[in-house]
Amino acid sequence: MADPAAWIDEVSADEAMAHTREIARWVRLSGSEDERKAFDYIARVLGGYGLTTTIHEPTCLVSLPLCGSLEVDGERLEPCITHSFSLSTPESGLAGEIIYAGRGTAQELAAAGVTGKIALTDGLGTPNKAHAATEAGALAVVSISGDHLHEMIVSPVWGSPTPDRLAMLPKVVMLSIDTAAGEKLKARLAEGPARGRAFSSVDTSWRPIPQLVADLDVEGRDYALFSGHVDSWHYGAMDNASANATMIETARVLSEHRAELRRGVRFAFWSGHSHARYAGSTWFADRYWFDLRERCVAHVNVDSTGAVGATLLTGANTMAEAYPLAREVIGKQTDQQLEYRRFGRAGDQSFWGVGLSSFFMSLSEQGAENEMTADQAFLFGGAKAGGGLGWFWHTTEDTIDKVDPENLARDIRVYVETVGRLLTEPVVPLDVRGPIEEMLATVEEIEPLWAGQPGHSADDANNFTALRDDLRRARDVADTVMARLSGEATDSDAERVSAAIVGACKALVPVNYTMAGEFGHDLALDVPPLAGLRPSKPLVAMSDDELWGATHALRRELNRVRAGVRAATATLEAASGR
Repeated sequence: MADPAAWIDEVSADEAMAHTREIARWVRLSGSEDERKAFDYIARVLGGYGLTTTIHEPTCLVSLPLCGSLEVDGERLEPCITHSFSLSTPESGLAGEIIYAGRGTAQELAAAGVTGKIALTDGLGTPNKAHAATEAGALAVVSISGDHLHEMIVSPVWGSPTPDRLAMLPKVVMLSIDTAAGEKLKARLAEGPARGRAFSSVDTSWRPIPQLVADLDVEGRDYALFSGHVDSWHYGAMDNASANATMIETARVLSEHRAELRRGVRFAFWSGHSHARYAGSTWFADRYWFDLRERCVAHVNVDSTGAVGATLLTGANTMAEAYPLAREVIGKQTDQQLEYRRFGRAGDQSFWGVGLSSFFMSLSEQGAENEMTADQAFLFGGAKAGGGLGWFWHTTEDTIDKVDPENLARDIRVYVETVGRLLTEPVVPLDVRGPIEEMLATVEEIEPLWAGQPGHSADDANNFTALRDDLRRARDVADTVMARLSGEATDSDAERVSAAIVGACKALVPVNYTMAGEFGHDLALDVPPLAGLRPSKPLVAMSDDELWGATHALRRELNRVRAGVRAATATLEAASGR
């Protein structure tokens, strides 16, 4: 029997570091010539391992920041950069009063009165901040990003915008300065009103970007998707050349055991992550929706592996059904206890509508808190998990010296065993009970939010009761199916149970993780569990029109969630023997 736990001994830190060095030779802006050189290198290496490689070139909306600056009382404040999808200014810039607005939340921007003004804020330039500032009518936002300037993408639109999403692109200038410049500006504001002039130049245009697919025995088989992005800020040795090396080295090891694989593996290398808001993976999800839905058993993602100081593996993202396997592998290999942490709306998690259960994104992080801890929380499901990805993340300092060979080999071993087990175990190692329990707990949290809605009746209350009943029935059937795994099973039994578990998860993921549903993509903003079931704002803050409209929205969303749960139940029942 195949034993991926033994394959981890074949991981070579030297091989991985050699690939990291080679890829980190180039500044890999999305759609650039140097990025294509990195793609061609990866394709050549994987072809040498016997994988079938294909490069696609979809046309996507890419935004490359060129330059940004800020003048205060006629004096230029440096250093300063602009961001991907920032609004560009006229040559004369945009002038206005500068007002401090805390961390730039919607509430803080409103309280500061930033309409028509330049908002000075603490923390990274994020899509949440850009969205809130656009809604507030700010001229510009200046983010104090820490002791180092961190490149960011500030569009909340996931993937290339469709016509209905074009209006959601930021309509505000986004700049960042470092802590020293920020403290200087705060001191100036303490003296009295100050005026500033913001300048921003950003090249935002539709252009072809490469997407590399490398298949290991996928034809005619179910498969796992293993993905990561190639494009980078600056040389991006840790983000994301080391992750590319993680995929390459995993492919090398798995290719040596291809005769032992029950399922294939599709390696996907994205462009358009850093400069197009995951446009590459979104295009792929849309283009290959049916193949992914019908044959892909799970999605494994990798980003920013092997960093110096990255000693903590307790905060990696997983979905509830993926958590038991991830916890087992990390615990066994590192003697660390993985905490359950839902995915935040980040990374190339473009496959939630398709229904793919997901493992990982940023696997390891800094063991000590630093300037990046709070602002990288969105990567870890909105909760602080540790020290984030390092002060060098998204900076000019993300060079090869920021990758630790031992940490990189450790991270690769986790991926080799995780992906290997997805490919070799008779039943795909997902525990469908996890998302059902998570949804049951979430319903208990959400129902009180609707207390006092107009026209509320026993019938409305029974909608939540019916949803709980559906979830409990799903849980009972899931218990029966999962219990069958403890006994002996023929290959045909294992195949049937495996298909049922994967199919049930695919029915649950879209309702548990999305508002847009199976064929859309939510914005790159916070999406809490069962987000569509939640009122858009507290009922006491709604107008009468909003209140009555919300009752209709709730009924539709309850129908959607119940339909997903019932579909999962029916899939499980077919394999339960009931």
